[in-house]
Amino acid sequence: MSSAPEPSRLHVVDLTAADGEAVFDFLVPRLRAQMDEHRFGTPPYNTASALDAIVRRADHAVRRHSQNLAADSFYDSRERLRCLHALQDAWNLLWEAAFPWREEKGYDTARWVYVEYIDAEDAARGEAMKAEIDAEMRVEREAAAPTEGSGR
Repeated sequence: MSSAPEPSRLHVVDLTAADGEAVFDFLVPRLRAQMDEHRFGTPPYNTASALDAIVRRADHAVRRHSQNLAADSFYDSRERLRCLHALQDAWNLLWEAAFPWREEKGYDTARWVYVEYIDAEDAARGEAMKAEIDAEMRVEREAAAPTEGSGR
């Protein structure tokens, strides 16, 4: 068991438009280089072009949703929650697109992480639920395991 402290967790409420822009600014030159290196219509060009379109759309969504959250002018709490989930989805898509470059210079390993929870309270509830499920599964495994001397 490692004694290293667990890194602080990023939550959806921590994300800003600048986070999306940073991933965008990191990825787009790499994707453009692939497109410039290969002829139009070739598989490498098409792959880079498709990823470029996805990254642009996700970046736009991250910026829009984080600006809406910063303005905090929602009709009701459900509308705010929908915005939080949309931001989470867009961010995690950007993260997935950037993750293969995690070893490259400029990749922000502290900030560019998968975002699982909306806020610290949501994280505490989620982690408690996971611990409860793990405990239940452990009990079930122990109950299903053959006991010593049972003749099996």
